[in-house]
Amino acid sequence: MHEKLVIPKGLLDSTSQRIAVLGGGFAGIASLVSLVEEGCFEPVCFEKTDNFGGTWCYREKATFGVASIMPSTVINHSKEIGALSNFPPRKEYNNFMKHEELYKYITEFAKSKDVLKHIRFNSEVVEVKRSDDYEETGKWVVSVRNTISGIIDSDVYDGVLVCVGHMNRPKMPSYPGQDLYKGEIMHTHTLRTVESFKDKTVVVVGMGCSGLDAAVEISNVAKHVYLSTRSGAHVMKRVGFKGYPYDYILLRPYLYRLIDIFPVDFVSWLFESLYLDAQFDHRLYTVVPDHHVLSKDPIINDHIGSKLLAGQITQKYDIERFTEDGVIFKGDHAATKAGAVIIATGYTWKFPFLEEGILNVDNDIINLYKCMFPPHLPHSTLAIIGFFLPFGPGFPAAELQCRWATQVLAGKCSLPSEKEMMVDIQDRYQINSSRYTPSEKNSIRVDYIQFCDDLASQFGAKPSLLKLFFTDFSLFLTLVFGPNVSYRYRLQGPHSWGGARDAIMTVKQRILYPMTKRDSETVNDSFLKRVFTKVAASILF
Repeated sequence: MHEKLVIPKGLLDSTSQRIAVLGGGFAGIASLVSLVEEGCFEPVCFEKTDNFGGTWCYREKATFGVASIMPSTVINHSKEIGALSNFPPRKEYNNFMKHEELYKYITEFAKSKDVLKHIRFNSEVVEVKRSDDYEETGKWVVSVRNTISGIIDSDVYDGVLVCVGHMNRPKMPSYPGQDLYKGEIMHTHTLRTVESFKDKTVVVVGMGCSGLDAAVEISNVAKHVYLSTRSGAHVMKRVGFKGYPYDYILLRPYLYRLIDIFPVDFVSWLFESLYLDAQFDHRLYTVVPDHHVLSKDPIINDHIGSKLLAGQITQKYDIERFTEDGVIFKGDHAATKAGAVIIATGYTWKFPFLEEGILNVDNDIINLYKCMFPPHLPHSTLAIIGFFLPFGPGFPAAELQCRWATQVLAGKCSLPSEKEMMVDIQDRYQINSSRYTPSEKNSIRVDYIQFCDDLASQFGAKPSLLKLFFTDFSLFLTLVFGPNVSYRYRLQGPHSWGGARDAIMTVKQRILYPMTKRDSETVNDSFLKRVFTKVAASILF
């Protein structure tokens, strides 16, 4: 049973509810929209750079503390599965948008909600600390440095939403002999173009999404690319069954709920055997994955299989040591000469501006309730948005966090007791530790659909399937057996949207349009063809 939350006085006075939003990326813009939508806040967003958009605002030069992308980067989730809950992407947009197309979508959303005026650019937050009267009011002192003038200003805010992301501080491993190496070593964080690698032999370390993207791009110009990995990976293609986006096919509630019914390893084996291995059998890799597909972050790449088959990329085990002009891979006796080594071993997280004692980590457990709220704070006036690793798209879940945080700040929702929140945090960590490979981020790994439903249920936005079963059976079937799109979380609850049902029922039309430029009904198979296809598939596969 939830304890009654004492709402800070500042949040009961609609004239003084000033909220600091840290970061002008996707989560920051979604936070601004939610705060403005509620109508009782005065939000101020601080953006470190001279433009909004975060990761998806392409910059020629990498900025420390700001996520980055390559010119060729394409988003890993399709437009409908990762869409905002009350702003469907245009039907003309490609299903897997390039970064500039996604940035255009974010810009359209921000302008339609008129929130860009709340962003202060070239403003780096250097400190967030509890005010002198925090115990009574729950207020925060936010200090911001102007990156042009260097001047630091401080002000008091009733609440803080931290939206700076966590994929922005490169993790650089060290190897024996690395100081002897005379070639170039760089992290994918600073990788932009690949022309400098023309006719060179290049080693890419890491088989995550950024590592595979780098290896594939560089292999187009390099003499040869070696892909080094410790544990291997199960790689999914963006193209799914019959040419539809893979997540449109796979991210459906009735399929996703299998991991709640059966052991995760069994569901992983099923997925690998019936879906992934039919595309590219993982046993063909030099480094066979030492884990199941649902035990590590999902890896998306469309071209690695063909590059391996063409011999443009060779998979190798981890680097044992460097030499002056190359590396020695584990299991090899001779050195492999290489002119450059690209490190793609991911990122570490840090919120250096937060006052000590705000975000606690105990034995690798990041103490955040629902990956958002520090449970030990007496006031729920600070939340961290987007600090989770989903097996699915991040945008819809982050938007739900923004909406829930806004309801909490408005005093319309309360949090459980500290004890209850800690139990929830520890339970998530224990479950994830038994499922995933060891990682410092195991306490923030989430299953996409379950997490979204959990967040939505906190403020009444989770649709009532039982009610819809009796009142709108067609919509009920679509919600259960169709793709899990964010519009479902606008059917009810605070700031529900009248266009949600239509958006849900017309998803397929917007998916097919950029490819077919015609009505989706023209590409539907006949009943006999569907039956024949299923029978043939069951016999052949």
